[in-house]
Amino acid sequence: MNILVTGATGFLGKKLSQDLVNEGHTLFLLARNEQKASQLLQSFADKDKSKIHMVMGDVSKPGLGLTQQDLQRVQHKIDAVYHLAAYLSFDPAHKSQTFMVNVDGTKNTLLFAEGIGASRFIYVSTAYTVGKEVAGKEELYNPKRSFVNHYEESKCLAEHLVVSHSDKMEVVIVRPSIIIGDSRTGEADTNFGLYGLLKGLCVLKRRASRTAGWQNQKYRIRLDVNVQTNLVPVDYVTSVLVAALTHAQNKTIYHASNPAPPTQELVIECIKEVLDFPNLQAIPYESGESLSEEEKVFHASMGIFKEYFTRTLHFPTDNTRDLLRKVNRSELEMNKALLTSIIRGYQKQPVLT
Repeated sequence: MNILVTGATGFLGKKLSQDLVNEGHTLFLLARNEQKASQLLQSFADKDKSKIHMVMGDVSKPGLGLTQQDLQRVQHKIDAVYHLAAYLSFDPAHKSQTFMVNVDGTKNTLLFAEGIGASRFIYVSTAYTVGKEVAGKEELYNPKRSFVNHYEESKCLAEHLVVSHSDKMEVVIVRPSIIIGDSRTGEADTNFGLYGLLKGLCVLKRRASRTAGWQNQKYRIRLDVNVQTNLVPVDYVTSVLVAALTHAQNKTIYHASNPAPPTQELVIECIKEVLDFPNLQAIPYESGESLSEEEKVFHASMGIFKEYFTRTLHFPTDNTRDLLRKVNRSELEMNKALLTSIIRGYQKQPVLT
């Protein structure tokens, strides 16, 4: 197939693009940045580069900002569109840009896909469009709900836009949970989610180690150890996305999430082992213990994640399980050894150190 991918230079987009090429597809990869576009192209094996066509554009612009020449390259030649491009920020100050990219950008991409004659549109949303509720479902949510942040709200509104175009082409929504590194290599080109926590703990350890005898002192982080964190390896998410290309049903939502997510206690155990930080200690959010200056600095940087550290969310995966069965794949099984391996693989990367 000929496939257009937006957001191809991002963490998930890079992995998806490589998987699609490995499946034999020809790709048209949309990028805003010439340098990132060049780096992405160079990341493919020489034998595959003839299947890769870089297209400069911007989802926030009508027609995705394509030149007339690039438009002619894709007109009536694209079988499917993967729309991954998004603005990921929880900062209220970024609300305008978040909605411009995630809502208006999705509308622009839908109209563009229809205009060039694409027959399938696969939208990558987030499992956290569930908002402040804890019981998810593989269905559309009412957008008139309470959200943790504007990012969640923007993605929920975009989902409704996608489904509203289902009379023009087949539409599919895939909702990943918290994406982490590759299950085989640990590679993770991101500093968000788990990796924001890892970087913060690296800084806490570095600050703490300046004090004599620091190994004998406890360093506390506030989180609820029994809360589950829905971590999912990036290659598992792309396996769901690749399966969706040919086997997903129209107007159907699939959770690319962990059916048995680890507790935060297990996550911290893995982090303590990988960072060699045995005197790290989790304490409840409601604990009245006062924090040291080093601990306060860490918690200030983690404040935007508090809502995700204090509640377990449940994401059913019935649709996803059925989808994966069609391609002879099973659902994710992630134990402590695998989680530790992923964290260890990422910890070796220069971006963390």
